[in-house]
Amino acid sequence: MDQTSVHLVPADKQTYESAGSKSVGIIGAEDKRQVTVCIASSLEGDLLPLQIIFQGKTDRTVAGLTDRLVTSSSAHLTYSENHWSNQETMKQFISQVILPYAKIKVAEHKLKDDFKIVLVLDCWKVHKSEEFRMFLRTQHPNIYVVFVPANCTSKLQVADVVLQRPFKHGIRKKFNEWSAVQIANQLNDDEGGENAIVGLSPLLKMATIKPLILKWCIESWNNLQQMPGRQYVKFGWGMCCTTLYNVHDKQKRQEAVAELARAELEVKGYVPDGEENEEENASDSEGEEDDEKDELDVMKERVFGTRKSDRKKSQVKPFGYQISSDKIALSDDSEN
Repeated sequence: MDQTSVHLVPADKQTYESAGSKSVGIIGAEDKRQVTVCIASSLEGDLLPLQIIFQGKTDRTVAGLTDRLVTSSSAHLTYSENHWSNQETMKQFISQVILPYAKIKVAEHKLKDDFKIVLVLDCWKVHKSEEFRMFLRTQHPNIYVVFVPANCTSKLQVADVVLQRPFKHGIRKKFNEWSAVQIANQLNDDEGGENAIVGLSPLLKMATIKPLILKWCIESWNNLQQMPGRQYVKFGWGMCCTTLYNVHDKQKRQEAVAELARAELEVKGYVPDGEENEEENASDSEGEEDDEKDELDVMKERVFGTRKSDRKKSQVKPFGYQISSDKIALSDDSEN
């Protein structure tokens, strides 16, 4: 399981423009509106339902979005104040996504009631927090958390290795197809006039783009569930997990059970010391909080004549070909 950010208006760093143009504008390049999407997969190659987090403070944020598309895909819609994943949305992910999927698999494989779930997470501070781990220990003791070591997600986390790139590529493709249709309709509109819509900007309002991004996320995710996407997910798990320890090997499983019986296998929770980059796991956001930091707080009392830091200033030493001016000796007949 992993969180990833999705821009409401996907934008590229390249576009077409006349040769020699000094200023080239790219539609959506300055649009920082995002949602956070939690994606997860299983060792069998299944893709779990998406959790999509919008920015908002009340249930009205996702009201009207629970249409037939969302119902058929079992996507879970929620919200947070800054569209980031947090303690509450993680608890919802466990109850609304993980457990329903686990019940289906328990019935499918005819497992016992004391089944166990191994949940692989990265070392983001919310995942490692005592509050979240206590929530799992007290309310869901059958869930065991395994942490991917910090700075190893690009090698050991399936979402990073095989899922995020094709998922976002599918969303970008849907946006490009939609925008091409809108431009084509404008070009073919013979009734133009002064009030005709020109370009995409008037069509990128929240009321229009919000249900569209939801639709594109679900369609892109559903496409990945089809063949050969399922085999691709299994390949990712092979790279990140089974090549290191083959859980399908019967002999290895028997040895693990024997070690557990001899109390030689440690099963207690282990929390790594390191952490993943917050901007990557908290939806890769460049949004609201960065803007707030740049704003001048005019209500804060100003203090003059003091330094915020007590660190001593160090004299800059000359380097390279710099010449100290106080070492230059001028002759008496020098005009300068």
